[in-house]
Amino acid sequence: MGSPLVLAIALLLELIDVPRLWRGHLVSRLVPPQIHPVALIYRGAAKIARRGSLARNIAALLAFAAGPALAVYYAERALGHGIIAAAAEAYLLKLAFSESQILYPCRSAFRRGPAKPVVQEFVRRDLSNASPGHIASACLETAAESLADSFISPLFWYAVLGLPGAWLQRAVNTLDGLMGFKEWGRSGAPAAYLDTALNYIPARLAALFIYAASAALGIRPRPRRPGEMESINARWPISALAYSLGVRLEKPGSYSIGSGELPTTGDALRGLKVLAAAAALYSAALLLILYMGLS
Repeated sequence: MGSPLVLAIALLLELIDVPRLWRGHLVSRLVPPQIHPVALIYRGAAKIARRGSLARNIAALLAFAAGPALAVYYAERALGHGIIAAAAEAYLLKLAFSESQILYPCRSAFRRGPAKPVVQEFVRRDLSNASPGHIASACLETAAESLADSFISPLFWYAVLGLPGAWLQRAVNTLDGLMGFKEWGRSGAPAAYLDTALNYIPARLAALFIYAASAALGIRPRPRRPGEMESINARWPISALAYSLGVRLEKPGSYSIGSGELPTTGDALRGLKVLAAAAALYSAALLLILYMGLS
């Protein structure tokens, strides 16, 4: 089980990890981006993984998912106990999660404009001809999915398995982004299925906390059955945000969730506020659970 002290320090680092203040180099990029552990995992696995080669992809998955988990396990043991050890462990944990790196840039972009270049950094779809509503939708969809995959899930697995659990989830999620595509068929299935399994509970927790945050902010959420989309996990937080805001979140030609209009700039800012509040509520709940576990 994770440590409430380590989690509290890591969450403090997340709170002050504001790109416009530190230019992204205080916390998440205290090390150069080129040697960030997530970047190293992706680049290392990319040298092995091949579309159509199941054996190579399983080898990449084992090496670059199990490897980081084992590395932080032994680092955790070597650090020992005490406040300095807790701070070092907290920094290693912080490198495995973040929601601020999407929330802050997108919020700033929608306030100051133009938003399209900023949102394009976080999505794979081409936004060059996208309408303002589809740009706002892409931002909210990505931020909602990130809440589950990049914030709630690594911290959930930290609470369950400690630092190795957080890095196992982070590595698997990274490898899914490399080779877990439908077009890769069976060769991409191991990464995709493992990522789905690790994020199954966190995705549903994300929806729960989005609804809770909406209610806490005075927005009247309308919980419904999650909309249909290819990802059985991503549909939960995306649907929860769409139904809370009363808007339609849509990827043209792929899916459309919600029955309202496409989000406006105001809706995008409200949605980002809801996601930030959901992250805060989840953090408080997880800290309480870990603290009570030590009592």
